[in-house]
Amino acid sequence: MSVTVRRMTPQDTEAVLSVNETITGRPHEAQWESRIIDLLARNPLGCLVAEVEGKVAGFILGDIRGWEFAIPKSGWIEIVGVDPGFQGKGIARALIEKLGLYFRNHNVEKILTMVDWNDAGLVGFFRALGFERSEFIVLEKETVRK
Repeated sequence: MSVTVRRMTPQDTEAVLSVNETITGRPHEAQWESRIIDLLARNPLGCLVAEVEGKVAGFILGDIRGWEFAIPKSGWIEIVGVDPGFQGKGIARALIEKLGLYFRNHNVEKILTMVDWNDAGLVGFFRALGFERSEFIVLEKETVRK
């Protein structure tokens, strides 16, 4: 199987949303399409897709940010997704490696992402790629009382 990682284009938006819907099992929310378009406009080199035989099999959206929460300039993996039919074939790894090259070329020393701590498979996947638990934690509060 040959995998090609390339820059995402606006024409890939529907395929990316379709992959995400296949992963989650639910329709995407309206704001996700505008989020993709925004990231593509603001940081086109951080938005990639992986193709297998001309079909989008995975995607990654990344960004370079800093100063929020006193974090120095860092590369962020916003989201990475691989169609379940292509999982376990190195596609996510290829996407993350290609995005990492972009970050290194822009003098970024750390790559950050957030995952559900209870998703052992995803935590294990990122650990296998060299990611470690950071010093930051996410705090949350519900907006509506139940």
